Amino acid sequence: MENNLIKKILVKKGENVVWDEMMVYDKDNLEGEVEVRAVVEDNGVLKLKGMILIKENAAGANAFLRFKVLLLGKNARAEVDPGLEILTNDVKASHAASVGQVDEEQLFYLMSRGLSRKESVKMIVKAFLS
Repeated sequence: MENNLIKKILVKKGENVVWDEMMVYDKDNLEGEVEVRAVVEDNGVLKLKGMILIKENAAGANAFLRFKVLLLGKNARAEVDPGLEILTNDVKASHAASVGQVDEEQLFYLMSRGLSRKESVKMIVKAFLS
């Protein structure tokens, strides 16, 4: 059995969002990948916590959890905390997390093509979420 999901979060200006993501493997040979993509607007705060739990009876599990966060504004904040709890052998499990601002070179490129800064940021966010 294989399960691949992409989840999207938008934290608007002034919002404070807490998001918990849990992946539980409780049978042999389950596979899955979850990617959480989040955009945090200026003055927004995101606390993103994730856990892969592989139970004793889940040998052969293959799990991956990825967090990607795009910060819009110098006052946007994100805390990410991915984790693993593995209670059996013969499994593959990993996680990754990245948090960053909009790339100024991408903005420059789009603006040099006639787009405003606002339109450029909107296009970058749309591409990030797709």
